[in-house]
Amino acid sequence: MNTLEERIAEALQRHGQVFHEPMPKGTVARVRGRQMFISVGTFAVAALLVVGAVGVLSASPRASQAGSQETVPAPSGFLPRPQGGGGGANDAAAAPTTFWITDGDTTSHDTNSTVPYTEQVDGQEVYLTTQKNPVAIGHVDGVEWSLAAYDTRPYAGDAFPRFLGGACGDLMIGDQGEYGGMGFCLHTGETAADAAFAMAGFGNNLDRRADPIIGYAGLVDSRVATVELRLATGDTTTLPLYDAPAGVDARYFEVFVHAGDAGRIVALAADGSSLGSGGLCLDTPHGPTNTGCGHGLEGVSSVVSTLSPPPTVP
Repeated sequence: MNTLEERIAEALQRHGQVFHEPMPKGTVARVRGRQMFISVGTFAVAALLVVGAVGVLSASPRASQAGSQETVPAPSGFLPRPQGGGGGANDAAAAPTTFWITDGDTTSHDTNSTVPYTEQVDGQEVYLTTQKNPVAIGHVDGVEWSLAAYDTRPYAGDAFPRFLGGACGDLMIGDQGEYGGMGFCLHTGETAADAAFAMAGFGNNLDRRADPIIGYAGLVDSRVATVELRLATGDTTTLPLYDAPAGVDARYFEVFVHAGDAGRIVALAADGSSLGSGGLCLDTPHGPTNTGCGHGLEGVSSVVSTLSPPPTVP
């Protein structure tokens, strides 16, 4: 202190009453304990608030799109390559049966990014007799796809396409179906009542990071031994047949082709005789509009009309 402050302090001590009462014994320990309890409690409450906020964000849909309850932005998902990646992967494999859900619940369900996408949505229980389960998964130009199998009962309402009953399938493109897809059935108004084979095609040129996507998928009954892709160039490829879960009496196939490919897909009996065939019916897609064709096509899905633009290269 300076001299003036010292004189003022001395005057106050001489003339003013100073009351001093010592703290009760143990006060310091109690105060410090209370401070520790408050600090711990505050930390716990803060942690609970953070966990709760994360839970709310996780439970909330990240985006809204037709034909699904929940989605996540691409790229993410079960398969390892990013969607539309440069020189993207082209592969196909049977979906692990551990992904199959056979509890009989045909109402809508969520599909998150860690499992193959299946488009089982509100209202479809009017014609579904089994759940939609993936039987094959893969990539086309780095874009993920999923082929699902299910069984149906006859349906003639206005909410969905007309179903005659029997085995059907969906080919959906994208981690969360954001490229759209198609549905197809063994029995439709375009197939014979005793058809052993049905197929349909789907395509678009939606993603500037990938080439035009042109895919064909279908299903066969037990009379069919093999399915072949026969290109006009003379090349022939035997297509894998994927088994379906119990309750779906069919096997499924898919193939993606290059723009401009021409040819046929043929179903063969064990003796080599043809049990049905269909031509590669899609022209090269020139825009984002989803198109479909073929005997067995039930409908074309357009889940999301636009995708994010490709990254800018400096």
